[in-house]
Amino acid sequence: MPPRKKTAAAGNAPAKRSRKISGTSASTVSPAATRRFRGRGGQLRMLPEMPLDILFEIFSHLEPPDVLHLARTTKDLRNVLMSHSAISIWKSAFLNDPDLPGVPEGLNEPQYANLAFSPHCHFCFVAGEHSILWVFRVRVCQKCIPSRYDEARKITKNMAGLKGNTDLLRRSTANTGFLHCLEEAEELNKELLKLKKGDASKLEDFIAERNKFVEEIHAKAEMSVPLRFARRQRILQEARDRKKEAIRRRLRELGYTEEVEYINDNRPDIFSEHALVKSNNELTDRIWENNKPQLIELMQDVREKMKRKQRKTLLKNRQRLLLSVLKAYNHERPIDEINPRAVEVCVLPNIKAMIEDPSMDAYTTEDSFQEVVDGLPRLFEEWRESKTRSLLALLPGRNDRDFLYRATTYFRCSECSEPIAYPRILAHACLYELRHGHRNRDDDLAQLCVNLDSEPWNCDGKRVSYYTAAEASATSVVRTCGLDTNMTTAQDMDDVNPWLECLRCSHKVRGKAIFRWRKAILHDMYHAASAEESVWGLLGDKDSEAAEELQQKAYQNCASDVLDYICTRPGCRQQFSFWYLRSHLRVSHGIEHPDEEEDYALQVDASMDQPPFPLMLPHSTPEVIEIADDDNYELEYIGNCIVVDDE
Repeated sequence: MPPRKKTAAAGNAPAKRSRKISGTSASTVSPAATRRFRGRGGQLRMLPEMPLDILFEIFSHLEPPDVLHLARTTKDLRNVLMSHSAISIWKSAFLNDPDLPGVPEGLNEPQYANLAFSPHCHFCFVAGEHSILWVFRVRVCQKCIPSRYDEARKITKNMAGLKGNTDLLRRSTANTGFLHCLEEAEELNKELLKLKKGDASKLEDFIAERNKFVEEIHAKAEMSVPLRFARRQRILQEARDRKKEAIRRRLRELGYTEEVEYINDNRPDIFSEHALVKSNNELTDRIWENNKPQLIELMQDVREKMKRKQRKTLLKNRQRLLLSVLKAYNHERPIDEINPRAVEVCVLPNIKAMIEDPSMDAYTTEDSFQEVVDGLPRLFEEWRESKTRSLLALLPGRNDRDFLYRATTYFRCSECSEPIAYPRILAHACLYELRHGHRNRDDDLAQLCVNLDSEPWNCDGKRVSYYTAAEASATSVVRTCGLDTNMTTAQDMDDVNPWLECLRCSHKVRGKAIFRWRKAILHDMYHAASAEESVWGLLGDKDSEAAEELQQKAYQNCASDVLDYICTRPGCRQQFSFWYLRSHLRVSHGIEHPDEEEDYALQVDASMDQPPFPLMLPHSTPEVIEIADDDNYELEYIGNCIVVDDE
């Protein structure tokens, strides 16, 4: 019927006039035309009025959770779906879900759907995450579990009837162990106590029947809802895959074929994690148009990344070829010759221009860089000269080039504390280490360094300084050898190759603490760092021979793992620690007793602290002087010494 008109009352506003519809009068408007529905309500109001055969046909294509939720939308739909005549809808729904097993015994289809798919706890009716205890056929929240379910030993603590019969209780796995029902335990305990007072045969029959019931319940309790969840996930994933392929197809049509292939090969997660793909909506033309600007922007970013990656690959391939050429060249040079590393060569202007040539077809073989080999001797000499001038500028008030070769001249690296002599300083590994800043840059120079994991020698000019403390200790050692500190070079000290004794560290029982001259400098610096004054002595010929023998024996037990030694056999030049060097020479070259000059040598950046260490030379037996009983000898005591005067 049409809405009733309101009359104006005293003190009230006049009633609104009804709106007329064009082309008709208010009296001819149907009741349905004047009825208004607010919000989303009323969308299913016509379903109960549809013919049942049509309604049942529609509902027969649903799955159990869909029918369950539909039955809870309106009272009319609930009356239809919960009537006995609607059982065919529920049966069809369970047949539409092949991953669900048959309806458990004791439950009907709506109860089964409520157990498996309802979002509410069966005790407090709170929605949320619940545990389904299939054995007890309930959904229960974590808040309700402690008051109704617990471990058997806690439930049956004060139940005499269940002592020794806890296997008669149903159990369900939840949380961290088995849970039993408190209510069931109480009822079972009363029944057992009652039977124990009566006929024993009835008690045995009851226990046997109960055991059979529990076994059957446990056997049928494994519901396969996880299979349904996996199927649903598979269906969703297949829908996402179809959506991804549709997006790829449309992007290819826009001219982004290479970018799409790049994403497929290198970053497939870009599509998989995109909000458009992760949504459950179908990819319609409208949704595509709404998201196309974002996807085009994404493709532009991918295109830039592709260009940068191609550029990096181009630089890396050319550096690899150049590195092979340099390796072959250095293999023919003297083993003690100090040449710049590959990164130094790559940043030279003319070679850098070759590597950075934008043409994809240029410099693709080693022969392309062969012309560089002819100019390497000159380039390497210019490099050594340039770095030498840099070192001369660090000398304290001296610019004499000969000063660099003195046995008392040492530099210091900012990364390590060991004194470094010239020309070893030009090959020192720390001065080529790549700083972290290069890894965050995309320019060609940074990429050239990153590809080789190194940067030019002392790139920032702040890693090398003159080592005054090392000069002081070296001066003490050189003077102990009776040599002029202003004239003696490191080669002179190697030619003399003296053995020195630290008088402060020598022991009256263990023997003399002896060192070669370079290790003596390090030892002297150790004493200086402890504010101790070292005292050095030079071993005589007899003790020096004994020290040589002691050193050869100590070599046999040396286990240093520092790669300071290089094999000098033809075609080899591999670096090893002293321990593995001997094994390499024996296995690979058949040399049992290697010679330092012919079979191996220290590499140019070898440490001053070389094995064997430490060495303690036993004290020699003092020489006994026999004095004949003759009047020609006169003995005189001077302090603790006896002076023999032979007239």
